[in-house]
Amino acid sequence: MYQSVESYRNQRNYNCRIRELVYQGVRQVNLENEYLHIGVLAGKGSDIFEFVYKPMDLDFMWHSFHGVKNPQTFVTTKNSRYGRFLDLYEGGWQELFPNYGAASTYMNAELGIHGEVCVAQWDYQIEKDTEEEITVKFEIRTAKTPFYLEKWMTLKSGDPTLYIRERVTNEGAVPLQFMWGHHPALGAPFLDGNCEIIINGDCKVHTLNIQSALPANRQMDWPVVKDVNGNELDLSRVRNPGEKKYLEYGISGIEDSRYCVWNHGLHIGFGMEWEKDMFPYLWIWEPNCAAQGYPWYGRNYTLGCEPWSVLAESMEEVEREDAGIKIEAGMSIETHLKAYVCLEYHSGAPL
Repeated sequence: MYQSVESYRNQRNYNCRIRELVYQGVRQVNLENEYLHIGVLAGKGSDIFEFVYKPMDLDFMWHSFHGVKNPQTFVTTKNSRYGRFLDLYEGGWQELFPNYGAASTYMNAELGIHGEVCVAQWDYQIEKDTEEEITVKFEIRTAKTPFYLEKWMTLKSGDPTLYIRERVTNEGAVPLQFMWGHHPALGAPFLDGNCEIIINGDCKVHTLNIQSALPANRQMDWPVVKDVNGNELDLSRVRNPGEKKYLEYGISGIEDSRYCVWNHGLHIGFGMEWEKDMFPYLWIWEPNCAAQGYPWYGRNYTLGCEPWSVLAESMEEVEREDAGIKIEAGMSIETHLKAYVCLEYHSGAPL
């Protein structure tokens, strides 16, 4: 049937398809199949700012009060030593590279919060466009560091899964280190107090030197821990925004390098899988509207579940501890991830 339709139509509105457009002055690429609508801001970080499960018209991503801003035209009233990430943050899912966390200096390069690529414009090209499968390649060369980052996003017909393949190349003439992470932030209407974070394994909770409801620089057993006041806290349970309890921590020991955030009220979840050798940690950012100052002012009800390469706050720490990912001059490193809709609940076994 579809083959005959394809022969006389120049636009496909069924199965897999791609749309290119401009939204708020930013180049956008939409990847769709029967189940998913994936909105990607090629003009701003290759951010996945829409991850919609079409049968329920449900977007898993958090949409910030900032909305989408064009990095090419946005003018701030004062340049921050931390960079532009927070001024431009629209929510959704960012690529964090070649650093994340605090602003850092590495080999004399001054890097802002969460790295270079999350606030920059990416190039892209459509590599496959059929009703059975679509693939778009996004690519960027960093300005302050000599990296070339390539990312392929793929959807397949009948599959509620986004497949991601990535490759980092060191185009410099010296060995380098880097931090690498993904920053998907979930939000309402999917996110509420009915949500549960499901992971497998003998997992450990790690806190860094970050102001939080958890004691700093500690290691505890997942999921029940003691907060700064000595009260028990089940970290697998997502809080309601009214609880205003700020949480940030890392998790190690995830057996199968995957998670599912399951909403017991909606009977659906958001899941991710990744390669453990590349991303051995999962960083959890759960502010629960507790941050009162810039840039949140009590408005950030979101849950970030972020695969990270190293538990560190800055590139200075990575360099000092000889940590992070190391790459020789001229060499490349590849990895794969996927994000998907969880349609069944299995306690302790995310699907």
